[in-house]
Amino acid sequence: MKKWMIGLVVVGVLGVGWWLVSPLFLDKVVNEAPVMSDHSNMNEEEENTMEEKDAMSGDSKMDQEDMNDDTMEEQDDMKDETMEETDSSSSDDMTKDTMKTDELMGTFSGADSGHTAKGSVMVSDKNIRLEDFEVTNGPDLYVYLVEEGQETKDGVSLGELKGNMGNQNYEVPKGESVSAGMKIVIWCKQFNVDFGSAELGSKM
Repeated sequence: MKKWMIGLVVVGVLGVGWWLVSPLFLDKVVNEAPVMSDHSNMNEEEENTMEEKDAMSGDSKMDQEDMNDDTMEEQDDMKDETMEETDSSSSDDMTKDTMKTDELMGTFSGADSGHTAKGSVMVSDKNIRLEDFEVTNGPDLYVYLVEEGQETKDGVSLGELKGNMGNQNYEVPKGESVSAGMKIVIWCKQFNVDFGSAELGSKM
């Protein structure tokens, strides 16, 4: 019985030891595609609506071929003005949407000589994207949104780190907001140790 108990303890110790040590030697690479923002989806819907309007306009022209030349010229002028206004409005909307997209960004750096981190983070609406990202691997790593002067453990969890290398997306929880001066922190929950962070600022 004693040998059996000792065997279980040894297996348990080895399992825990492998869980703690293996991330130091193994990298987990992810490569997620960018998430479409709400503004981008709205632009696509607007473009589809414009195409439908253009198609309907073409059908209307065929039905109005019997109208006199003066009336046709007046309608063409009105239509041209309307299309110019619509195009101008669409351009303005796209410019505003582009300005809203990737409102905040930052660059990762390691927490100390033993924990390195690099890559960039971009915030668009409720999406937080890590690109060309790399951090020292370790056990129980999480991504946290932390306010200035706040301890990481008191910040907002965005979930477990999906991989210590590669492009990846995270979502800001409902009721939470992101602003300049906040940090995205890679944090080891098990040992309460920061591995790296990126301070968010406005995109130039």
